[in-house]
Amino acid sequence: MSNQDELRWYAVYTAPRAEKKVSERFAGLAIEHYLPLQKIKRRWSDRIKEVQIPIISGYIFVRVSEREFEKVTKVYGALSFIREGGNPVAIPGDQINALQLMIESADEEIEYSTETIEKGESVIIVKGPLQGLIGELIDSKGNYKVLVRLEKLGCALTTVPLSFVQRLE
Repeated sequence: MSNQDELRWYAVYTAPRAEKKVSERFAGLAIEHYLPLQKIKRRWSDRIKEVQIPIISGYIFVRVSEREFEKVTKVYGALSFIREGGNPVAIPGDQINALQLMIESADEEIEYSTETIEKGESVIIVKGPLQGLIGELIDSKGNYKVLVRLEKLGCALTTVPLSFVQRLE
């Protein structure tokens, strides 16, 4: 398999508030993709409703080969790949897998941050629904958070009890 045929994960910037529509269009074209969503409660004047919103606003992940770049960007609402030095930046598959595990298993709301966070102590979660997840331990105002980095894009954070984590050797 040549480099142009190798499937890799990439982040694609979408039109504002178009992530779900772009996801539907990718599905219709059989483009492998991942849109991280979480359920939250929204309050209106007359009711409270549970809705699914993107965790990372304005982005969707695609797993494609270099040959499929044009197919992806021709989808209405998919604006461009995240680039560095003019080339789309591949995101390691284990980082996407860790993000998926965090989202599917977290009891708390997932917080996403684009701020640069210095690398902390590498940890593995040894108890609870996120058992096996590897990330970095961040102490934020007395709450212990585990961070999963996404290359060139940012970080996803969730709160876990300190007793659930162990230093990675």
